[in-house]
Amino acid sequence: MKKKGAKTSIEKALDLIETLKEKDNLGVTELSGILGLNKNNVFRILATLEVKGIVEQDRETGHYRLGMKLLSLEYAYIKNLHFLKKAKPFMRNLRNRTRESVYISVLHKDSVVYIYSEETKRSVLVNSRIGRRYKADKTAAGTAILKSKKTTGFIVEEDIEGAEPEVVELATVIKDETNHPIAALSIIAPSERYRKEDREFMKSMLIETGRAISEKISS
Repeated sequence: MKKKGAKTSIEKALDLIETLKEKDNLGVTELSGILGLNKNNVFRILATLEVKGIVEQDRETGHYRLGMKLLSLEYAYIKNLHFLKKAKPFMRNLRNRTRESVYISVLHKDSVVYIYSEETKRSVLVNSRIGRRYKADKTAAGTAILKSKKTTGFIVEEDIEGAEPEVVELATVIKDETNHPIAALSIIAPSERYRKEDREFMKSMLIETGRAISEKISS
């Protein structure tokens, strides 16, 4: 019988994957210390994940990193998000009208993960957030999702250089047919290009687009 509070092998494996995502290229000893598991346990988990292509070992250093298999899993995950295909034309239109990058992100536990973007065509770009994880309450996207769980309308949250220096994010939500927020829709731009007089225009465009996507996926 599993002891109260004891983790299953799957939970340990997922913890290991999360650790390699945050701190790539680690050895068994380092992973053992971070995860609080003995080295034999860590080695067994790594061996199983390596067979499946989830992790790869650097033959020169003996250290481990995430494997190529995760790319196909990520692609499969994104492909199976039913609303994303319907959202893309609206995102491109929003990108063209605001001339800034537009992102979709989803809530995972207490974080948001950015999963798709329509990048600006302007010369100065913000570093891509695709695949990156942030504490939900530290981003406009995460805050918009959390607050929208308690309201029926469409709101816009603003983050100016909070999550990242010199970066501005405005975000609203995409809702399903039950009016539940399932993702965030963001405009992300360099703060030097964000003028106060643009704020209301961008907010109105976000709400218009978030509502249009929500209506499309609910129809």
